[in-house]
Amino acid sequence: MELIKKGSHIDFIGKWPYAMLFSLAMTIASIWVWVDQKEAKYGVDFRGGHDIVVRIGGEANSETIRAALEEGGVGETIVQSFEVGSQQYSIRLGGEKAEGAAEVDNAKLVRDKVQAVLVKRFGGDNVEILKTDYVGPTVGKELRTKALLATMLGLLGILIYLTFRFEFAFALGAVVGVFHDVMISTGLYLFCGYQINMGTIAAALTIVGYSVHDTIVIFDRVREEIYKRKDFNLADLMNESINATMSRTIITTLLTLFSVVALLIFGGGSISDLSFYLFVGIICGTYSTIYVASPVVLAWDHFRSRKYKSAEQPV
Repeated sequence: MELIKKGSHIDFIGKWPYAMLFSLAMTIASIWVWVDQKEAKYGVDFRGGHDIVVRIGGEANSETIRAALEEGGVGETIVQSFEVGSQQYSIRLGGEKAEGAAEVDNAKLVRDKVQAVLVKRFGGDNVEILKTDYVGPTVGKELRTKALLATMLGLLGILIYLTFRFEFAFALGAVVGVFHDVMISTGLYLFCGYQINMGTIAAALTIVGYSVHDTIVIFDRVREEIYKRKDFNLADLMNESINATMSRTIITTLLTLFSVVALLIFGGGSISDLSFYLFVGIICGTYSTIYVASPVVLAWDHFRSRKYKSAEQPV
């Protein structure tokens, strides 16, 4: 199935200055959101705290539950509903900086307090605690460090592999594109009120793999054409390769998005959080392959050519 006809000559590369300005603005905005939210951007997994899953009957919803908890003195909470009609909600709140056995006692006290407040507001027959998780602050910080290390090592591994697989210019373009995707996806994720947890890291690493795979498809086509031709213009070759693979890119992206949107609508809870990140990341990954990774390769090739010509000139 071909959505883009063979022999099409859409000038994708020619629009790179506008695309780079847009990407730069979005990246700066994402960094600002990251810095502005400080510790509030981290969820229970990375900051420490409580995650309580409850089933509440009657006419309860996220807003009424949140209001009841605040009125009951539980403190600032994040309440998310699961699948519509399931009457299940996730209640997340920060934990005290206790250690050792005190952490277990503190978790039980918080659970009992939340249950008491909800029973008072919605009635004992309508409230059921399904699950309680507690992560200590020390463990949360350790998980945060390991998650960041895993992400950085993943990017380094991609850079090394693509350098051997293609050459440094292509590897640099792919890594810059991946960094762009993760930053913008995370910025929009935080801006929309979500928090970073272990599921977010899993989604980010998924986007890294998706974006790199999409980029490699185009770069592999470029490399094949380079071997076939003795004389070529790299920018024209990039355009040809993007046009030749565009049908495949559109079909793959749409099919993936269909699954992600279904999870986003019907998943609920943490699955909905992860699906939102994937939705943004897949769109960013498709965009960056054309308008970020490819222009970076051209910029590096131009820089290297100028450097080579300067070295040839007699002093």
